[in-house]
Formats: sequence, C-alpha cells, structure tokens
Amino acid sequence: MEKLSKEDLKYHKQSDKQEVKGCLHIIATPIGNYEDITLRAIKLLETVDFLLCEDTRKTKRLLVHLNIVRKNLISYNDVNASSKRPFIIQKLLTKHNVGIVCDAGTPLISDPGYKLVQECYFHKIKITHAPGPSSLINGLILSGLPTDQFYFGGFVSSKKNLKKKQFLLTEGNKMTGVWFDTCLRLKNTCEIMLNIFGNRKISIARELTKIHEEIILSDLKNINLIIEKREENNNPLKGEVVLIIEGSNKTNQVDFKALSFSIKNKLKTLSLRDTVKEIVIETKLPRKLVYSEAMKIKK
Repeated sequence: MEKLSKEDLKYHKQSDKQEVKGCLHIIATPIGNYEDITLRAIKLLETVDFLLCEDTRKTKRLLVHLNIVRKNLISYNDVNASSKRPFIIQKLLTKHNVGIVCDAGTPLISDPGYKLVQECYFHKIKITHAPGPSSLINGLILSGLPTDQFYFGGFVSSKKNLKKKQFLLTEGNKMTGVWFDTCLRLKNTCEIMLNIFGNRKISIARELTKIHEEIILSDLKNINLIIEKREENNNPLKGEVVLIIEGSNKTNQVDFKALSFSIKNKLKTLSLRDTVKEIVIETKLPRKLVYSEAMKIKK
C-alpha cells in the first residue's frame, strides 16, 4: 500500500473539516406548451428540498399538470428577494438542495435570481442549470433575421424618454436586437424605433409554443399599419411579445465633401462649438471627427 505524504495527509484533514453544502438548481420550465418540459426538470421539481417560484400559483398549475405533489414552495420575486436570500443561503449551507423557477421559460432572463447566484458563488455553493425553453431564443430563431450575432436589450421601458435612451444606445449596433415589450405599448415603441433606427426589418413573436403562435414579419414603416388593421378587425395583439429588430447597416464611410459643406454653412451663423454640436446630432458622427474638420475650415 502506498504511503501518504505529509501534503496528502494535510489535504485529507482539511477536506474532512469541510462542510458538505447543497446545490442551487436553476430550472427552465415551458413558456406555453407543457410538453416542452424536460425529464431532468421534472425530476428536479419532484426532488429538490425547496422550490423558489416567481409566482407560486403559476408554478402549482404546472406541478398539477405533471402530477407532482410537493411542499416547500417559496415565493421569490423582485419584491421579496432581498429578504428571502439569507434564509435560502442558510438552507443551501446546511446540505439542502434548492430549485428556482420563473413563471415561464429560463430563470434570470429579465427575471429575479442573479443576486442569489452571486451569493452562492460568494459562499462557494454549487450552482447548476437544467436548460430548457426561452422566449428570447425562440423568437430569434423564428424571426428570419441573422442569428449568428445578437444582443438582448431586455424589457423596453414604459417611459418615453428612457425608451429613447435604450434605443439610442444600440442605434449603431450591427447585430440583430431582441427586446421584450407589451402589446399596449407596441405602436409607440415602433414609432420611436423608426425615428431612431430608420426603416429596418422587424419581427414580432407572440404566443410562442402555444396553439395561436404567431410571427409577424414587416418593417418599421409598415408595422403599425398592420397593428391598426388588426385592431379595426377586432383582432388586436395582446399580451407580451418578443421584438426582433434588424441590426444597423450603416457603413463607416464618411462623406467629407458633404460634411465640409454643412460645417461652412453653419459657421456663418453659429459658433464653432454649436456647429459641432448640431452636426454630431444630425449625422451621429464622432464628435472628435467633426471638431477636427470644423477646426480645419475655421483656420
């Protein structure tokens, strides 16, 4: 039998003292069609010691459908998350396994949970993910727009000024954009998108995986006409939707002749500073570039 070294003995003594901890299981659930549940998710929903739910009533409906009878459902959402985390961490540190689900789809995608994950890493608690449906990915792959590169903007703000800021930050992004929105705000959102992005292709995905699943393909100039026609025919869009918007196709080439002409005209009535400011707003060109050209002309 091989003799253990001093280092080996030291390691074994330390590991004996280490407390066995539980595991946080992030569990994806169906976004509409209950048949999309995975075998792994079903097993976890049955066996975890505690199950964190965004809304326990909605999770209970899924459990009833799966013939799962269980206790220890805990409400965990944006309102109560901070007060519940210490209790959850304590359970994980004392060998309990905890699952977390959202109302539908993959937890943490615009849903509460990432702070709990951070706490688990801090306490060296194991975390794993049982993957499954996501409306973000479903909407993207059904959009007909490029899927090789994309960004996720999250929920579109209900406030007009914040909504504008969201889109201005992504205006020059060449990747396909994915956003969540509600049908009540959809027309206003599309109007602002058109003003900021210009005319681009757009896809609206709704009722994904359900009987009335629908993908509306159009462009920003015509999409509101389609929405209004639906309203006139007493068939309005309802609920939450996934918006998939084409990326920017603007080239990086600068028309210096046109830029020079614009600077000369504005300098007739404006200061150098105001000239640069106005042209940057109008052209969305880098301020440094516009200032450099304006200085050449001024001199």
